[in-house]
Amino acid sequence: MSEAEAPDARELGLDGEERELGLGCPITRRDFVGTTLLGAGAGLLGLPAPLERGREGAGRESGTTSTASAGGAGPGDAWTGYPGVGDYARSNGNTWDVVTAGHRIRDGVFDDPPPHPIETGETYDLVVVGGGMSGLAAAHRFRREAASGMRCLVLEDHPVFGGESKRNVVEVDGERLIAPQGANQFGYPHRPGPELTICRDAGVPTMEARRYQQWAAGVQPLEIARENWEYMLWSDLTPAMGFFFGGDAGGRWVRNMWSDDLARAPYTDDVRRDLLRWRKETRKPREFADRAALERWLDTMTYREYLEGVLGLGRAVSRYADPILASYLGLGGDALSAYIAYETDMPGFQMYTGPYGARHMTDVKIDAFPGGNGAVARCIVKYLVPDAITGSRDFAEVHNGRIRFEALDRDGQPVRIRLGSTVVRVEHEGSPASSSLVRVTYTNGGRAYTLRARGVVMASNGWTAKHVVRDLPDAYHRAYAAFPRSPVLVANVALHDWKPMYEAGYTAFEWFEGFGFAANFRRSMVVGGYHPPLDPSRPEVLTLYVPLFKPGQPLEEQGKQARYEMFGTSYRGYEKIIRGQLARLFGVWGFDPARDIAALVLNRWGHAYVNPAPGFFFGRDGADAPRDVIRRRFGRITFAGAELGGHQHAGGAIQEGWRAAGQCLDTI
Repeated sequence: MSEAEAPDARELGLDGEERELGLGCPITRRDFVGTTLLGAGAGLLGLPAPLERGREGAGRESGTTSTASAGGAGPGDAWTGYPGVGDYARSNGNTWDVVTAGHRIRDGVFDDPPPHPIETGETYDLVVVGGGMSGLAAAHRFRREAASGMRCLVLEDHPVFGGESKRNVVEVDGERLIAPQGANQFGYPHRPGPELTICRDAGVPTMEARRYQQWAAGVQPLEIARENWEYMLWSDLTPAMGFFFGGDAGGRWVRNMWSDDLARAPYTDDVRRDLLRWRKETRKPREFADRAALERWLDTMTYREYLEGVLGLGRAVSRYADPILASYLGLGGDALSAYIAYETDMPGFQMYTGPYGARHMTDVKIDAFPGGNGAVARCIVKYLVPDAITGSRDFAEVHNGRIRFEALDRDGQPVRIRLGSTVVRVEHEGSPASSSLVRVTYTNGGRAYTLRARGVVMASNGWTAKHVVRDLPDAYHRAYAAFPRSPVLVANVALHDWKPMYEAGYTAFEWFEGFGFAANFRRSMVVGGYHPPLDPSRPEVLTLYVPLFKPGQPLEEQGKQARYEMFGTSYRGYEKIIRGQLARLFGVWGFDPARDIAALVLNRWGHAYVNPAPGFFFGRDGADAPRDVIRRRFGRITFAGAELGGHQHAGGAIQEGWRAAGQCLDTI
């Protein structure tokens, strides 16, 4: 649609602030932004959803073009908004269909078997529930080790495989840009184990083989990260990092504030002293015989209790640390075990581990593929189903090729992947101790189907597994009570250019009030023909990981309240918030959201993070740790998922899926 054809902003019902922020601006022909029906998602958590709402044409690359102009669109479109282009436009974050189907499981709709399910007549040696990184790793081990003639089926509820390892693709001013939907960093393993085996089998490139953008000719380089994570804390010692202080500070940007021990930051002397102690303290508050004793002690308290009660630091330190910890683990230090903060290299433990590793972005020895860990998922799928992606097994072709959806679920393949399939019941036929088969019921396209398996890997994570496995013993239910989960929102903001930020000298940003807390640009990996420009006068994506946590509330309530907020906010609501936040942050440099923002893709992950409270890792009062209970095989069913490691990352997901598949292979 041309600019002349776009509806007037007033016709779309936009208020003055929305018009000023650019919600009614026309964008490119491919950039559909469905932002009608403000608040359409508000009642989502309580809606009785159909088994599946088909979204025919959800992957279309053309259509209505103006913000808030999708007349006649359903509430799912108003909630989803612009999904990007290409194969992944059908699956940005938890889609409306996936969320509503999951809530039907939670609400007990399938406590009784669906009436008259269609018997597929299929029996598989292994069924993997969940096509995220853990489920794909389980299928990979099966493909590698199973005897000839054995068959595996992966049932995935999303329209595209990968779980949180997926990409967003946008086209702006002739440039095709790829950004992560969720899971981001991936190095290359060097120690023998499941990760290294999968990387070698699937053709994941080594660190030495990866190439990155070069700055455009005539552009003065700035320090810039190769991923979207470490800058938040672990590589924040850089001249290209800015910290924004609003409120009483009057809207000040402070460059590289840790480089001079916070001398320019508007903190009181007490707060400055505590923040520096947090990163530099070397006196041990307590001696331990060995590392194991230290770790068990840390798992008896929250991170906040450790910072304030053990180290004697003020609450300002906890407030600074909370969003960083939550971006990685979902909640802040008031709820999470001090052990997981220690394990993920948060400051405060340098007296036991050595000097805290504050560093430059260029010092980071890990990076991200253009669409995050979606590249790894694609490599595994290409290994499992060679025809699944066009082209050869060369990494560039796997990364850049189109998904051949029709090839994923063909009869006769050792591994099949069935998308859009929500598993609602898993139960042994007979006693779990003696049963030879497991009955699996799933929905697809509004119908219920039943098949059978000699073994099942539940790689869908505990928040669904505890409902879906119908004969699950009480011990597992009690253990799963220690796996509360919380959401994250990943927003990819495509810009026509990023000159205002570049000319101010910044590539990464943190702020202390308002929506979110951090965002950055990155130096993208170059993969074959995918070679976007590194030029501030050309299009680029600004990525925000937005944790939604509620400090001070009970741990389980924080996740529930945050999910309700995230699922109950329309795309239009979030678009207004994000545009307004970026205007407040960058307006001083001449940034204009109405002019500069080309597109916005939202990825809502409702159960992104497990929230490990004290006792999660080593148990309480002599009892087994909850994760050790879940790792035990139950009849012909095993359990996987990165959550069992206490935090979500690709390596942990691969290890747990590999283990769970091995447990099944021992019995089938």
